[in-house]
Amino acid sequence: MKLTNVKIPDLKIPLFEATPGQFWCILGRNRSGIDTFFNLLSPGHWKIQDAEIRLPKDMGIFSFAGQQAVFEQELKNDDTDFMDRLDPGTSARAFIHDPDQHADMIRAFAMDHVLDQGYRQLSTGQTRKLLLLSRISSGSRWLLIQSPFDGLDKAGCSQLDLALDHCRSCGMGILVFVYDPGDIPLSATHIAVIENGTMTRSGSRQEILPRLFDLQGQANFSANVTDLKLAETAFSKGVASGETPHSKELIRLEDGHAGYSGKSVFSHLNLCMSPGDHTLVSGPNGCGKSTLLQVITGDHPACYRNRLWLFGTRRGTGESIWELKKRMGIVSTELHRNYRVSGSVLDCVLSGLYDSIGLYRRPGPEDKKKALAWLERISLSDKAEFAFRTLSYADQRLALIARALIKLPGLLVLDEPTHGLDRTNRNAVLDFLSQVAAEKLSTILYVSHREDEFRDFFVSHIRMENEPPSGIKGFCQPHGQ
Repeated sequence: MKLTNVKIPDLKIPLFEATPGQFWCILGRNRSGIDTFFNLLSPGHWKIQDAEIRLPKDMGIFSFAGQQAVFEQELKNDDTDFMDRLDPGTSARAFIHDPDQHADMIRAFAMDHVLDQGYRQLSTGQTRKLLLLSRISSGSRWLLIQSPFDGLDKAGCSQLDLALDHCRSCGMGILVFVYDPGDIPLSATHIAVIENGTMTRSGSRQEILPRLFDLQGQANFSANVTDLKLAETAFSKGVASGETPHSKELIRLEDGHAGYSGKSVFSHLNLCMSPGDHTLVSGPNGCGKSTLLQVITGDHPACYRNRLWLFGTRRGTGESIWELKKRMGIVSTELHRNYRVSGSVLDCVLSGLYDSIGLYRRPGPEDKKKALAWLERISLSDKAEFAFRTLSYADQRLALIARALIKLPGLLVLDEPTHGLDRTNRNAVLDFLSQVAAEKLSTILYVSHREDEFRDFFVSHIRMENEPPSGIKGFCQPHGQ
């Protein structure tokens, strides 16, 4: 692989060369040009005058867009409407070419115990590992991987790092693209840095790592306190007559349980949240963190089989889920995958006021002003009229966070919301959530496996575990214990 004299609007690369057996880590902030470089390496996509671009033909590419394409194909094949149960999707085994031949690699990825599960039964981290296994088992001698560690717990990151190092030792060439210096794989042999649209340095790990500059900068998502107070007033006026956001419990789940196709994902879980009880949920991949949130938001049928109350109302008693969702703001990988409609970035943020995927009402001038203020806050105001689907994955995720926060809901449900964000944007989101918590504007239910996201404003911490044969007990305790 060799690139020479690359000059395009978002990226300049004087020289980049990688050979089989090398493990390159490409590091850059969101909007630095790193995503342009990733796309540049997709064979057949670019012809640049005066540039030399030599790419291997046997490239296995893993990207956010590719993962989305698999998800959309699974939706097309969903037969749930014709079955008496949820269609689990294509079996994990079917994604891997000759599973028996690749048994050692499957075990290295800790995926041997889920091969007979359906794609839609897997956690986000497990689907990422499965698609990587699919690329490796197809015979690719080069791997091009976008943000490989997003969605993986600490053990999963270590397993993946070791598995990729094993691939390198077998003579494969590997390029991983990360947005945070903390995500540089331990087994990477080489590092290249992209800043402000230019590859500023590249070389061996020993050469680059000691001189690695701080890429993080100073992003700022903090809202003006006056803006927050005005939003709080607007929210309070929208609450049902005679009720305040602090008058009832937000969530009560007693002996909670959920699963798929007769297999339990979690059980014996108790959760109670009142206004101000900001709660962190953590645990390994596959333990049911996202499933728990789906039960709470009404996106899993187990919500009707549980003793579950939302905003004081028992689920399954004739209540409208849409009335309940008016009081929630939600960011999740599932929402991101389902947000497939056409429409602008501004439309996306505005749709949060109506709890819709896409914008189907004509917003008033005040609503537009509020949405534009949020886009300014996340540094996307210049892309307000861009099509949402044309943004990078990271910018799409920021827009969805603004969509959730625009109405400052009583309950803010965030399922690993910082996927694809660099450290600056991740910290800026968390700093803003700290301010939301301090101003008592929303109560936060937050899923994460990243220890650098465990902030002091969390009051309680639910630590979930993978379900053993005897059943598990997810438990809630004061944060920090």
